[in-house]
Amino acid sequence: MHLPQTLGLVASLLIAPCLSLTNFDQWEHGRVALKDRTPLLLVHGSPQHSLTWRIMGPILAENFTAIAPDNRGAGDSSIPPDSDYSAAASAADLKGVLDFLNITETYVFSHDKGVGMAAALAAEHPSLVKRASFSEYILPGFGYEAASAPAPFWDLWANWQLAFCSVPDAAEFLIRGRETDVLSWWFYHCSYSGVESFSEETLNRYATSISKPGFLRGMLGPFSTQSVRADAALFKGTAEHPLDMPILMLGGEACFGAAAGQVLAGIAAKVEADVVPKAGHWIGE
Repeated sequence: MHLPQTLGLVASLLIAPCLSLTNFDQWEHGRVALKDRTPLLLVHGSPQHSLTWRIMGPILAENFTAIAPDNRGAGDSSIPPDSDYSAAASAADLKGVLDFLNITETYVFSHDKGVGMAAALAAEHPSLVKRASFSEYILPGFGYEAASAPAPFWDLWANWQLAFCSVPDAAEFLIRGRETDVLSWWFYHCSYSGVESFSEETLNRYATSISKPGFLRGMLGPFSTQSVRADAALFKGTAEHPLDMPILMLGGEACFGAAAGQVLAGIAAKVEADVVPKAGHWIGE
C-alpha cells in the first residue's frame, strides 16, 4: 500500500487497548494533536464535520501530528461570506491551516466530499502533499454527475440525496426542523451495520451542528450545482497534468468496494486501491 505507516498503524492499534489515548474532544490545540511528528491532514466530507475523526483521530495522533480542521461552513468553522463551497476554495482554507502551522509537507487522508478538497490541494500544491489516501468519493467530471443523476432504477436506497442537495435553497427549506431525521436516514442508508454505526449522541452532535444559523446551507454547499460544476472544471484540468504523488483509494466493502480503483483513472499516475472490510460509506465509523 502507498500509506503503509498510516494503515498499518491503524490496524495494529485498533486491536490494542486504547485507554491511554487522548479523547478527541480534549486535544490541547482544538482539532490539532500538535506533536513533533510527521503531519497527517484529515479532511472530512459532508454532511459531517471534524467529529468524523473522533475514533481514528486519537489513534493516529499517537504517531502523527494529526490535523483535523472543520471545513468552511461546518463544525466550528465560519460561514464563507462569498458562499463559495467549491473544492478549490476549501483547499485554499486547508493550505492556510498548514501555512499557519508552518507545515511544508504532509500526508493526507480524506473522505467523501473531503476527497475533492484534498485532490484540489494536491493539484494546486503538489510539493505540499507527500502521499494521499482518498476514500468513498467520485470526483466531479469523472463520474459524479452520472452517479447523482436520477435514473429509472432509483428507489429509496439509491443515492438520491446527491440530486436532492444539488439545489440548496429547496433542500434547506425541506430539511429545516428535521435535521435529526434526515441525518439518521443518511447515516443508516450508507452504513455497513445500520443504526449501530452511529450512537445517538454522535447523531445529535451532527444534527445540532447543522441546526446553527447558516450551517445547514454550509452542509449543502458542496453538493450545489455551482460547486459541482466548478469542481468538474478543476479536475478536468488536472487530467492534463495528473497527480504524481502516491495515492491510495479506499472503498468500503458495502459501498464502493473494489470499484474504488476506477475512481481516479485519468487524473493520478500512481494509484493503488483497496477495500475496507466490514465498512460502508462511513469509513471512520
